Amino acid sequence: AFGRWGENVAELVRIRGVSERVLRRMQNAAFAKAAALFVLWRDNVSESRRMVSVLSKIASRMRNMELAGSFLRWRGNVSESRRMAGVMTKIALRMKHAELSGALQRWRENAAEW
Repeated sequence: AFGRWGENVAELVRIRGVSERVLRRMQNAAFAKAAALFVLWRDNVSESRRMVSVLSKIASRMRNMELAGSFLRWRGNVSESRRMAGVMTKIALRMKHAELSGALQRWRENAAEW
């Protein structure tokens, strides 16, 4: 009876050891899976942050291009306004010159009659 009991205890110890090894493997597999998922999540977060940075730069460049376009249009309008002011000044001077020329001509005619 004692020999049989010793065999049963030995079998229980062996089964317990096997069970503990199986449990450790399952725990290690779960830990490895969790670690792999964490690495995958970390990589996704890193990629997401990089994409946010890239998209932010693109949006900034687009805003700068729009601002530069507005500035160039404004500068073109200023240049056109200055050109038109010069043209209008020339027209006004020609009209004034014609008016003075006509007055001088009439004065000469009147002076010649005297």
